This record gives sequence, structure tokens and C-alpha cells, in this order.
Amino acid sequence: MKLRQWQAECIDLALTQYRDGYSHFLALATPGAGKTMMASELADQLLKSDLVDLVVCFSPSSIVAKDFSESLHLRTQE
Repeated sequence: MKLRQWQAECIDLALTQYRDGYSHFLALATPGAGKTMMASELADQLLKSDLVDLVVCFSPSSIVAKDFSESLHLRTQE
């Protein structure tokens, strides 16, 4: 799946920050912008690079958490 330009740039920035020793990163975008897809791709890259071994999602609702869980599952199965 092709990411939007902002999503790819955000992932690159987050990976750079993480590799530079910063363990926190905030991505802010409007509803429907594609944050879940971006976060799933970022998590997949972190997992496959052995930079993390666990992904935890904190969300404002169970619906958002379920959507992220499904997106991450689909992304990591590729």
C-alpha cells in the first residue's frame, strides 16, 4: 500500500528520532487523515527492525483501539 507523503515523512522522522535515543513521538493529524495506517506501518517497521518487541495502543475509545489492532494485524501479516 502506498503511503501519503505526510505519512512517509512522519514515519521517517519517527524512526530517526527513535534511533537517536528518543522514545516518544507524537503525530497529530485531523480525523480520517490516516494516522492509524501510518502508526501501523511505523510499528511494523520497528518490529521488523528488532527495535521493539511490543506495541501498545492507548486510544480514546475501544473502537479506535479495535481499528488499530486490525490495521496492525493486516500490516504485519504482509
